[in-house]
Amino acid sequence: MPDPSSHSWTRSESLRQIADAERFDVLVVGGGVLGAASAHDAASRGMKVALVEQNDFAAETSSRSTKLIHGGIRYLPHFEFGLVREGLLEQKVLRVIADYLYAPLDFVLPIYRDRGMADLPWWASNRRLLPLALRMGLTLYDALGSRETDRHRKLAKEELTELVPTLRADQLRSGFLYTDAQTDDARLTVALLKTAVRKHGAVAVNGVRADAVERVEDGFSVTLKDVRGDEQFPIHARSIVSATWAFRPPSIEGGSEPVNMVLSKGVHLLFDPVPLGVGDRAVVLPETEDGRVMFIVPWRGMALLGTTDTPYAGPPGDAVAEDEDIDYLLRHLHSYLDVPEVEPYAAFAGVRALVDDGESTAKASRSHQIVDLAPGYVQVIGGKLTAHRPIAADAIDRIAQHLGIDRPSTTADELLIGAGLDSRVQETLTGALAPLGLDENYACELVRRYGTEASKVVDLLTERTDLRETVGRNLFTLAEVVAATRFEAADSIADVALRRTHLSWVTRDHGRASAGRVASVMAEELGWSDSQTNKSLSDFEAVLASERL
Repeated sequence: MPDPSSHSWTRSESLRQIADAERFDVLVVGGGVLGAASAHDAASRGMKVALVEQNDFAAETSSRSTKLIHGGIRYLPHFEFGLVREGLLEQKVLRVIADYLYAPLDFVLPIYRDRGMADLPWWASNRRLLPLALRMGLTLYDALGSRETDRHRKLAKEELTELVPTLRADQLRSGFLYTDAQTDDARLTVALLKTAVRKHGAVAVNGVRADAVERVEDGFSVTLKDVRGDEQFPIHARSIVSATWAFRPPSIEGGSEPVNMVLSKGVHLLFDPVPLGVGDRAVVLPETEDGRVMFIVPWRGMALLGTTDTPYAGPPGDAVAEDEDIDYLLRHLHSYLDVPEVEPYAAFAGVRALVDDGESTAKASRSHQIVDLAPGYVQVIGGKLTAHRPIAADAIDRIAQHLGIDRPSTTADELLIGAGLDSRVQETLTGALAPLGLDENYACELVRRYGTEASKVVDLLTERTDLRETVGRNLFTLAEVVAATRFEAADSIADVALRRTHLSWVTRDHGRASAGRVASVMAEELGWSDSQTNKSLSDFEAVLASERL
């Protein structure tokens, strides 16, 4: 077991620990947000936990969402009040336990005379009654979230066009302003794992696949494959949580078959926000041609447009934004905003895994299920990013009961590593960075990514002048590459550029111009040879090509 007080978390050390351990209480398969939350919950209850992820942490859907932490207004007309209330209450939890990854966000919702609002049932879809129906729905939304502040308000047409000057005014009637919240999904996943590893002694390793599960005395033997190193080894665990999202979990002889899932693809586009004129507020596009709601969301200095919701039947890891997906999103952008032709910086696709209840993917419930594949082996299916913590608690409750552990979940009250911000943290960082030639804007970016852990990056910047070089529109420094490898188990350029820093998503060249410098720093940290460094660069280019970047 690693020293919980250690500040490091590297892939090589984690791989050694997971291979050398005699037995774990819980093996979590899958390193998305649900797997990370499950590992954190189990480890915080005193269980000995290992987590394996075949790609990188948050490599799939957990880095490809609309970045929202919300109750989901669309669920209200369908009377899914429990799902809405759960999401709104989780907002309150996250704003405390992961304060640096939580940001309140105002949403502008326009109402048009010639358009409706998607997802409304027949009784609320009459266009004459639409403002009243929305007012009722938003009032209920505020009440379910027990909101005393940040309550919604109605907007006149003039207020709408003042808030969003590019909004098409023809047939514009009125609208509403309401508040939800957003996060950084990939950084949240890493924060959950860092907390499990450093605070509670869990072991988490990326690039390792679970190939086969067999029953053994007092648990399971699982065959693991080191995808990045091409080695195979067994692990013994008393229980297993499969949080493989859209991937089918390993079956077990004599056990139940994994539950069938229906997959849908969601595509997002990233834009320079200035031509869109959306500022620091999100905009709801209330009705698409296929009867859904769409959002334009400010995120990390960009404008994020999404999402699509189309059935998907291919391999989960191969989903990409096709031309028709991009055309669909651009068509709806221009139907609501009076802006010139704009080219997105990037497009990304994620796959939702939903319980197959016979509904279309757009209407399928986002509620989760915990299914027993065998005594002590559970599969987690469905759910939303917002509800990751209670879903994980539900899964680990099932595991704790099997193991005879009588300890409830405490994750609603435990600060994740990096949380606990106050004004002094920002002031201290700004003061430390100024003599190094790095401005206040960079200090703000550091806090948004790392919270109080930004001090580790500042220490590196102070110690080494060569790490002060900025990359990617001056949003990142090479010190963050070191931090990603030492403290966040990054082991490839793609790990750093796509998920730890988002460099590839917010720059026009997707990090290509910076890749050589990133590779050089990683080579020094990880002991790469020249051939390994060259391979890392070619591998990164292959990843960008697979993403159509």
